Amino acid sequence: MPNPRRKSRRAWVLAWAVLCVTGLAATAWLQAAAAPPEARPERHIKAECRDFMPETEDRMHMAESNSKGQGSILVVSPPGTDCSDDVHDFLREAR
Repeated sequence: MPNPRRKSRRAWVLAWAVLCVTGLAATAWLQAAAAPPEARPERHIKAECRDFMPETEDRMHMAESNSKGQGSILVVSPPGTDCSDDVHDFLREAR
């Protein structure tokens, strides 16, 4: 006569394995369906930082043309504004 306890363990292990495989498949599908970074909308830039960004971009282009791949750039946001997140995102995209 079969042991009912053993059958129950097998059912639990099989159910657990099916759930794991289903979860991995769903995760892979969701990651594949995610929009590529180019298709994502641009990040909103604060109004007080909007005038500051072109100046920073001009300084970066001037520094790139004057340097030979070496050097660093110091970016300081205008007093009284909090542009650190916007400048950080801008510099990350400029790489």
